[in-house]
Amino acid sequence: MGLPEITVTFKQLAETASRRSAGGYLCILLRDTTSGVTWTVKHYKWLEEVKASDFSEANYKILARAFTAGPTRVTVVRLGSAGTVADAAPLLKGVAFNWITAPYTNMQKDLADYVKEIDTPQRVRKAKALVYQQAADDIHVVSLCNPTVTLAGASATTPMVEYLPRIGGILAACPMDRSVTNYQLDDLSAVGDYVVSSSTVDPGDAVDQGQMALYLDDDVIRIARGVTTLQTVSGDLTEDMKKIAVVEAMDLIQEDIIRTFKAYYQSKCRNSADHQALFVGDVLGYLRQLEAEGILEDGYSSVDIDVDAMRTAWEAEGRSMADRDDGYVRKKTYKSYVFVTATMRIQDAMEDLRMTVYLG
Repeated sequence: MGLPEITVTFKQLAETASRRSAGGYLCILLRDTTSGVTWTVKHYKWLEEVKASDFSEANYKILARAFTAGPTRVTVVRLGSAGTVADAAPLLKGVAFNWITAPYTNMQKDLADYVKEIDTPQRVRKAKALVYQQAADDIHVVSLCNPTVTLAGASATTPMVEYLPRIGGILAACPMDRSVTNYQLDDLSAVGDYVVSSSTVDPGDAVDQGQMALYLDDDVIRIARGVTTLQTVSGDLTEDMKKIAVVEAMDLIQEDIIRTFKAYYQSKCRNSADHQALFVGDVLGYLRQLEAEGILEDGYSSVDIDVDAMRTAWEAEGRSMADRDDGYVRKKTYKSYVFVTATMRIQDAMEDLRMTVYLG
């Protein structure tokens, strides 16, 4: 099994977590019928790789905004003039992405629904959708509520849907050690009202209702707060998961652990109590290193075999464990299953200040 190699792998993953989180992949669905272009999916690392002649003038401008913040990769899925999310779905099956967006009003709900559908527990790399005015109530859907923006130097407004790739690039490029809250948008001079469920609200109310808002801070346009659309907090969904920064960290940690399990443990060693203990130790070491990197709260993380889940599994087969102590249950591994429980606390970004000043 090569325990030292596994330990080193986990340490490297932890030490590079912030850097890797800044290397997100953005996917954009574009309706384009430029003559002579036959490809349907193309990946770009830099704007310089994009051939303007492959797109309409309007689409090239929309796409160019996605590169401003420096995401690691921008993928374009090319659709016909009436292309839908359903049309894009088969093309997306072989595409790796962290964020996905589309600059069309009639695609927003379908895109949110698509991400909610594909983000099953079995999916290792979680997909996140950036949409416009959608009450998705989901940690992997982010929605902007301003109907319009005004680009710097322009007199006419631009629909928010056409600006989504710009925000998508920011989200994909944001490292784990910061958040997009108060991110400054120098390419804008003004933003429209804050609209939630057809009602105009203030930016604070929009955020409370799970909508990300762009606002004017003196003479600068900023992102008010990086929030997901999550509203219903219950079960495994916590208040912290209303923050994009927390969800991004949670997704990367889950992906690292699952990929390492598949690479070094799955089908490569017997499901013994000793091997399970080694895996638990490796995961705990990874979380401790994330604490040292400042991503997780120091001294809070724990990992252990889920003895209660093991008891439940055996008892479901008619094997009573009522008179057996935890030590016995730990050693009696259940078939091919590894039951593990972990506790961690993701460090949120510094966003709020409460300061009292006394004049003597």
